[in-house]
Parts: sequence; structure tokens; C-alpha cells
Amino acid sequence: MQFDLFNSKQDNSLMSIEELRALRLRKQKIESDKKARKYILEINQRYRKISAHKSNNFFKNINPFKKAA
Repeated sequence: MQFDLFNSKQDNSLMSIEELRALRLRKQKIESDKKARKYILEINQRYRKISAHKSNNFFKNINPFKKAA
């Protein structure tokens, strides 16, 4: 029996124990992948916010009349 990873409307009543176990493992893997992608997205958003703030401060702090050391 072939399963579609993203089709959750499959009939689960006539599955063997191995098939049920494999389906449960696939669902767990999909959920953990979703959590990992969400975590990475949050980290990237924080990094972009910090780096944008730093670059804005860099250009604000540039004084064209300051003598170079």
C-alpha cells in the first residue's frame, strides 16, 4: 500500500501494524520538520532585524567631516 505523505484522508482502518507504525513515523517526521523550519525562520527574522539595525546605525554614525585616524 503506497501512501501520499501530504494526504491525510487515507483509510487507516485496514492497515497492518507495520504500515501504521510507518505512517505514524512519517507524520512525526513531518511535524518535526515543520517545527525546525519555524525555528529557523524565527532565527533568520531576528538576524535580519539586528543586521538591518546595525547597518542603519552605521550610516547614521558616518560623519563626512570627521578626520580619519
